[in-house]
Amino acid sequence: MSDQRAPNLSVGDYWIDRGDERVIGPKGPVRLGHKAYQVFCALADRRGRLLTKDALFETVWDGMFVSESALTTTIRELRRALDDDPRHPHYIESVYGRGYRIVATVEEVDGPIPTNGVPHVEPVQQKPTVEAGQPPRLAVAEFRDAAVQDRAPYVGATMREEILLGLSRFREIQVVDAALSVSEGSERDYRLDASFLPDAKGLKANVRLQRLGDGGIVWAETIPIDSDGLGAGVETIVRRIVGAAFPALDQDLSIGIGDAAGTLFDRYIVAKRQSIDAQDRATAEDAARQLEAIIAEKPNFALAYPPLVRLYHIDYNYTALGSSGPTERRRALDLAKAGLAADKSHVHSYTVLGFCHLYHEEYDQARSCFDHALERNPFNPERLNEVATGMTYLGDFDRARALFEQSAGIQPFADDASQEDLGRLALLEGDIDTAMEHFGKVTVASLWSQLCAAATLRHRDEKAGAKAIKRWMERVHAGWHRPIPPTDDEVFAWFRFHHPYKDDAGKPLIDLVGKALNID
Repeated sequence: MSDQRAPNLSVGDYWIDRGDERVIGPKGPVRLGHKAYQVFCALADRRGRLLTKDALFETVWDGMFVSESALTTTIRELRRALDDDPRHPHYIESVYGRGYRIVATVEEVDGPIPTNGVPHVEPVQQKPTVEAGQPPRLAVAEFRDAAVQDRAPYVGATMREEILLGLSRFREIQVVDAALSVSEGSERDYRLDASFLPDAKGLKANVRLQRLGDGGIVWAETIPIDSDGLGAGVETIVRRIVGAAFPALDQDLSIGIGDAAGTLFDRYIVAKRQSIDAQDRATAEDAARQLEAIIAEKPNFALAYPPLVRLYHIDYNYTALGSSGPTERRRALDLAKAGLAADKSHVHSYTVLGFCHLYHEEYDQARSCFDHALERNPFNPERLNEVATGMTYLGDFDRARALFEQSAGIQPFADDASQEDLGRLALLEGDIDTAMEHFGKVTVASLWSQLCAAATLRHRDEKAGAKAIKRWMERVHAGWHRPIPPTDDEVFAWFRFHHPYKDDAGKPLIDLVGKALNID
């Protein structure tokens, strides 16, 4: 009968002896508790890939309910036994909020393992490679605050911990609780660091996001902090840093990959960007095929689901107007549920499922999804705007406005999408003048901002508004999914199909658009 026991392994300077269930180091056998030994074996078996906390609880603790402190205590014991510094790890790296991975070289061992210790060899620092399907790493370095210790003791440690928690909510990155240098990072790793200095009104934080592949600075900002209100203002400052750092990283990563489709994650980034930027139906449908292929290849790759759901919801990025129907909406709902099942911590999965429920008139389920999204990541301005829009459709205008303001506090500049959101909200609240002011600030009008602007203009100026409505109808006819142009009734039904208001929440807008399109 063959021996089915897992192979012995060398992990850096240490050996795992499966037969005796022990670890041998440079000085001989290492004292380890049984759980610490099991955790070390589980991490080593992953060969440098992420092992989530849930997976460790399921395997090492056999699914028993234990507190997370049991795992952190075991990791601490293991690091102490391996003489590993958690800030500059040679063996166990923390992926903040998610799990751990082995960073040392792991190899299978043939033959007997020495019991009196093994020759010590300085670990060779190799640039890590990015595993297919894994997001880039973001290392959060120590925040330097020695210059302000007299007026704000512990500000660096406090702020860093809050930012680690905030960034760990973004599933598109892996947050590492360590200070990686340029030589230690891969071409797709990043580092966030900050230094606190005295300022006229208190102190200031110089924050920067650096690309470790070449040392390039991706984003940097100086943020003034009033020392008198430091305690109350920590959350606001954290939101601002987190809310700026992630979009900068995401954009830099997208540019860096270009059109090359290498790893699964590269393919996802290319397809996601294509799904958002598509100007014609063929390009949008190609993005959908790429995303479908990624999901078929790796169903638990949760990031691929939201952009695909979006394409099916909104006429392939509005490149084939009127093409989304009940079939596409059912497919979108199935995908959204599968995406959330793949990763229940991925906040975007909650918002896209929320919109699926809206489109199916399942309003209580939609609200629940939006509440979950808000609870899990209040630092992402894009997600905040999505939840606010969802609340608008549900008729909760006060909450929607508060969320739009919260988003603006993180990302203070108002882009076209923000102006459209605020204009539509003002219109629903009956404030036509404010709505027109917001729509007037849109530089490149979307289909819906152009329609809202034309409808409100027609309400004020019949002749000018009629011309604006005519231009909008020409745009719709040019982009319709079939050669035969739609009737006015079809256009109005299409508008209603894409604006799933609960009860009478959308009545002011619906009446205004109906009147503009001469619908009784």
